[in-house]
Amino acid sequence: MSESAIERRIRRIQDIGCICSRKRGWRVEADVHHLNMGQHAGAPRLGDEQTIGLSPWHHRGVPVNGMNAAQCRRILGPSMAREPVKFREVFGSDQELLAEQNRLIEEWEQCVVGVKRA
Repeated sequence: MSESAIERRIRRIQDIGCICSRKRGWRVEADVHHLNMGQHAGAPRLGDEQTIGLSPWHHRGVPVNGMNAAQCRRILGPSMAREPVKFREVFGSDQELLAEQNRLIEEWEQCVVGVKRA
């Protein structure tokens, strides 16, 4: 993936926001999470094209929008950092989340292109 393609992907992820919060009806800014081998923290990353947008809560277990951890858990669902097994049960496997992220990026870019043409 070229540097410009990586930069565009990161911008799109940030434009879209957290894909897990989105499933709960919330728009929360996203960290760019690199998927890794074996789905374990600290394992080698799969690459810049294998990235998804997760809120600080879903990514690192850091509460967002003035909520505490219990409120985030109740409203936004489990955190990957705090409950990795439950997180994947609720939101899907890494590959399912990547497919969702890629679909959203494609839709976003089609919309942006459509706006520019109008």
